Amino acid sequence: MAFQLAAFVDRFNEVSLQKFGCTYDFSVLEAHFREHATGKRHLTAKDVGKLFSADNTPFAKYWPRPHTKALEEKLTKDRIYVGPLKDNGEALVQRLLPVFHEIGTVSLLLRFVHPRQFGILSTPVTHLLLVTRPSTVDLYLAYCDELARWCEHFRLTSVAQTDMALWTYAELVKLAGNDSEAAKARRQFDEDLWVQRERAAQVIRPFFRRYGRLQLAQILLDEDPIIAGKIAAEEYERLLTVASTEFLGRPLPPKKGAPECLIEELGTKRYIRPEDKVELQRVWDTRNKVVHPAGERAQREEVEVMIDLIQRICVPWEKNRLRAKVTVAKVEGRK
Repeated sequence: MAFQLAAFVDRFNEVSLQKFGCTYDFSVLEAHFREHATGKRHLTAKDVGKLFSADNTPFAKYWPRPHTKALEEKLTKDRIYVGPLKDNGEALVQRLLPVFHEIGTVSLLLRFVHPRQFGILSTPVTHLLLVTRPSTVDLYLAYCDELARWCEHFRLTSVAQTDMALWTYAELVKLAGNDSEAAKARRQFDEDLWVQRERAAQVIRPFFRRYGRLQLAQILLDEDPIIAGKIAAEEYERLLTVASTEFLGRPLPPKKGAPECLIEELGTKRYIRPEDKVELQRVWDTRNKVVHPAGERAQREEVEVMIDLIQRICVPWEKNRLRAKVTVAKVEGRK
């Protein structure tokens, strides 16, 4: 059964009662900040104080309350409006961070001023989403963007509600320990394909954007040599096609035995050295081991050698092709 995030929305008070001994009605605070969201009212220290009042929230247990006098002086001197929101909120976050000096406090404020777009940056939810970024502002914006995706997928009403539901799930599972209900919820979360694809994407996507195929293969080598080998094998086949096109003027035919024939022809016509021909055949043999699991499995050391040989022998083929294209373009430009 798929994970049902919406089921945890109504259990927030249940968790609050267990953790804090009371319940909270966040809709009251949302109503208070409604005019701030439209730009009709500017922010005051008294407004911020409501976020840390024990009558309204449990946040003072997790974030330090800003010094009231210093904050009042700052907000009186530099009148700050937090609405209306005109973009993804980056400019607003950048403006608020020097005022509060803590992205968590900024996230508390924005969650109640603009609940449709922002959530509270918390450790339990960050752990569930697996969102990481190099800078504080980028992290918070990416966190809210990812919450928006979960909000849409699970058909919730706002980013804030999604954040609250995820926090409730995380805390409920932790508080319940190993009872059957918690185990079921955890299993549904772990087995939900959409959920795990989203989480994996947060971890994997930066690597795919930053590194080439052979670099990815090197990175994955210790974790899973076969997957690393398959990535390298695909790149090897692509580079063999580059060699066939550039050296022989024809694409590599998609038929069995074509790569071996190409390697032989490249050696015969001296496009590659004799020792390189032997090494390229060795690479192809390793490629067959990782692509065809029914036979002998390739070992980590074989895959590592495979990747090194592709980098040394095959990668220059493409670099030379690109260099030649640049040279031709320059000559054409001078005509």
